[in-house]
Amino acid sequence: MILKVFSTKREIREFVKSQNDSFLPKLITIGEFLDKCIIVKNASLIDGDFKKIYLYKALENIDIEKLGLKKDFLNFFKNAEFIISFFNEIYLEKRSIEDIELADTYLEYEEHLSVLKEIYYEYKKLLKENSLYDKTVLEEYEINRNFFENIDKTEIYLSGYLPKTDLEIIKNIPVPVEMVFRVTPYNRNLIRKMFGEFKLGEYRFDIHQNIVLDYKPLPDMADVEVEHFSSRIAQTSYIFASIEEMVAKGVKPEKIAVILPDETYSRYLKLLDTKNNLNFAMGESFTHSQIYIMLEAVYNYTVQKDEVSYLKAKEKIEEFEKLNTFDEILQFVLKHATLKERKLLDEEIYKISKLDALKHYSKEEILHFLLERFKNLTFDDVKGGKVTVMGVLESRGMKFDGVIIADFNDEFVPNVGDKDFFLNSAIRKKAKLPTRKDKEALQKNYYYNILLNAKFAKISYVKNEEKEPSRFLYELGLDFGENRDEYYSQAVYKTSKPEFYEYKGAFELPETITPTKLKTLLECPMKYYFSYVLNIKNDEDKDYFGSRLHNALQIVLKTQPGSAEEYFSRIMSELLKNCSKREYFEIKSEWEDKIKKFAYIDFEELTKPAQCEIQLPSGKYKNFIIQARADRVIGNKIYDYKTSKKQDYLKDLTQAEVYKYLMPESEIYYWDIYNVKLIKVDPDIKSLEKKLDSISGEIKRSEEKDMCKFCDYRFACLHFES
Repeated sequence: MILKVFSTKREIREFVKSQNDSFLPKLITIGEFLDKCIIVKNASLIDGDFKKIYLYKALENIDIEKLGLKKDFLNFFKNAEFIISFFNEIYLEKRSIEDIELADTYLEYEEHLSVLKEIYYEYKKLLKENSLYDKTVLEEYEINRNFFENIDKTEIYLSGYLPKTDLEIIKNIPVPVEMVFRVTPYNRNLIRKMFGEFKLGEYRFDIHQNIVLDYKPLPDMADVEVEHFSSRIAQTSYIFASIEEMVAKGVKPEKIAVILPDETYSRYLKLLDTKNNLNFAMGESFTHSQIYIMLEAVYNYTVQKDEVSYLKAKEKIEEFEKLNTFDEILQFVLKHATLKERKLLDEEIYKISKLDALKHYSKEEILHFLLERFKNLTFDDVKGGKVTVMGVLESRGMKFDGVIIADFNDEFVPNVGDKDFFLNSAIRKKAKLPTRKDKEALQKNYYYNILLNAKFAKISYVKNEEKEPSRFLYELGLDFGENRDEYYSQAVYKTSKPEFYEYKGAFELPETITPTKLKTLLECPMKYYFSYVLNIKNDEDKDYFGSRLHNALQIVLKTQPGSAEEYFSRIMSELLKNCSKREYFEIKSEWEDKIKKFAYIDFEELTKPAQCEIQLPSGKYKNFIIQARADRVIGNKIYDYKTSKKQDYLKDLTQAEVYKYLMPESEIYYWDIYNVKLIKVDPDIKSLEKKLDSISGEIKRSEEKDMCKFCDYRFACLHFES
């Protein structure tokens, strides 16, 4: 019998469809195959999130705060994936932490590596004591010869990259192994690492005899149409219209795929797929289920005393508070799950019930574990549409006649994770670990193969002040297309247009005016009405770094640093305190150099003690009380920190005008930290008075329609659609 190994289960399903009623070979995914290829005597493979439980137990006597991690269970559980990923990577490439230490010539990661080494050996010891094994710390294994007892030949259809450990396992398989793969301009270096030098083309390669069994040149890439839009949701019209166009050209709907670099975009398509033409390979996230929402509300109230969560699940919260044991919590979950939810939860709850270690944790910690465990569950898509929507990884090995790739932006294509956090690319290269460049090449290869396999291909991306097309468009030799907002704006509304609700009337102007309130009233009274009168707030923190930097500077300036270097060091220390691995990586890579330049320039400004986040003296204009809070005041100088990449704050000086009105003798400065510029501004008080005279309480939309594109309330107002 032949054993065929594919990248994904979907690839297996497509293969089965193509075989009609003929006798099928044995079929398996590459992940399952590699697990079945080896056996570890007297030990069982540890499962999923249970790794994090044992990893946490291993940390008992280790100072993990040197890694920027908190030691409490809830915070560690959120960030443990970075440690697991690191261990997994060095195992797969047959490296050790000692190898990394040798590559770290300048001791940049000396402290990190020392802590990681302690964790590694303690974790390994703990697993051994419990007769468990995790492939990340595995040293001894045997090939499972029984698995190959009735197999004459293994064929592996390779779409990605096999690290050294996986290749070693495959080379020791006791039956002939044929690798089927493509060599493209994007994966050529990776193929060289695995099998040696190959020219571009499609290959069937005998890995035991090291010979090419078959070769053919690569197919030509499809002609690709590229268009761009000013917002993400505007792409949906283009996607539905493109599907219709491809079907009109004779492409069968089941041979069309919509590829999503960021799978969260599927929520737009699900919302607008009123005819159920789409099927979603990623399924429906369990986080949208009633039971998950309820458990999350219980958790948020229990831990944070969140009042909204209490209103959502009052009875369930009161019931949860009466629970005392681990088993009672599990039964509580099953009791409140629907039949559909139970189909997913029964097996999960059974596995979790066997984890005795969890019984010693608090109710909050157990609930947090359950939420983390359940958030990766998905319901299968049951709508049964013929056009497939999938992520790029799910598309590996698949062939579609028509493909539409959305969100082809720099932030998503190519999309590599934050696993480089512990090591920079120079050390990775020296230690013979995959670099960021290698990971990007692999992602590019996935997209290139999608386009090679297609007859018709379309790409869309978002282009506005905040988003740019992927640089990969350059490499593919494609043009950047045109903006098609207007052309496709009606596609989703062919049968009906949405009705626009007209908000009429007036609201009472506030007695107290702040710069933010005034700016909102001037720009869009409707926005003011939603935000301040109806009190509809946006929970999303759009300037996470800005608020973090404000807090850091406030803390550091109280200590009165003695030198520019000390000033810089303390700012960075505060910025990196209690942040996640992703945030740490972003701050270090994008902001560290800018903060250093800022600190050295700003230190010269610190001639007197600084007052931070200070309420300025109130003022009065006609019936208005004017108030403002300044980021920093030193003597008669007022400083306002700006962290935006754009300098659009110079177009509107309302904030500075308010400062000047309240402190007429002051000098006003904008500290542009992103561009490292200290800018003195000269606001006009009379301009502020004109603005105050012009505001009214009439509910009306902004006259500047361009402002609506990124407004938090655009879908309530719908001005941008009118």
